[in-house]
Amino acid sequence: MKGIFTALLLCGALMLSGISIFQIQYTTDSGRDNTFPSVYVGKIVAVEGIVTATNYQNGGFFISENAGGPWRSIYIRSEHNNVQPGDKVVIKGTVAEYYGMTCIQNLSRISVIDSHHPVPFANQITTGQITTPEQAEAYEGTLVKVQNATYVQNQPANSMFTINDGSGPCYVRSILTSEKNRLYKSGDIFASLTGIVSYAYGEYSINPRSKFDVSVMVPVFNQNRSWGRIKSIYK
Repeated sequence: MKGIFTALLLCGALMLSGISIFQIQYTTDSGRDNTFPSVYVGKIVAVEGIVTATNYQNGGFFISENAGGPWRSIYIRSEHNNVQPGDKVVIKGTVAEYYGMTCIQNLSRISVIDSHHPVPFANQITTGQITTPEQAEAYEGTLVKVQNATYVQNQPANSMFTINDGSGPCYVRSILTSEKNRLYKSGDIFASLTGIVSYAYGEYSINPRSKFDVSVMVPVFNQNRSWGRIKSIYK
């Protein structure tokens, strides 16, 4: 009987460790520093998700639940992995806050259980939703898309600039891509800009994963054309 009871306890522990990303991320408590820390900080958890982006902070990556959506993605802090976007993975590690961004670190397991899986759709948002913590926190770690946003200005930090679709300015950083030196100019309009929302040093930002995440509208120039003098056929 004692052996059966012990086995049941072990099974219960395993079941408790298999929680969702949403459960880890969702909170209404802004915390002391207004970074909305997870209620699971310090806990060892096991989660499953689809890799949406890689190459963040020396090998870190992001995973999302199948359906995507607010609160359903998280940063995996790891320097030794071989995962690719579209991999379906099982992660086991400790929940922590990395400069204010919720993550899973000190991993004891990274298992790829499927590859070439469709990456969840990007959440359609406005730039203003990345401006205030109360709105931006729900999209931390998620793949988002903004449309018809205008380039505003470069920021002192390398590889960062500001865009605005009329709802408020937000930062864009290019730390997930090697194209860090591509320059945009004042007035450029982004038909769409897709990327991962990250948080660091008190600021949320959108981080495109490659050049394919950025679409700049091509200016249309109207030329004045002269067809010469048209001779009337009427008398």
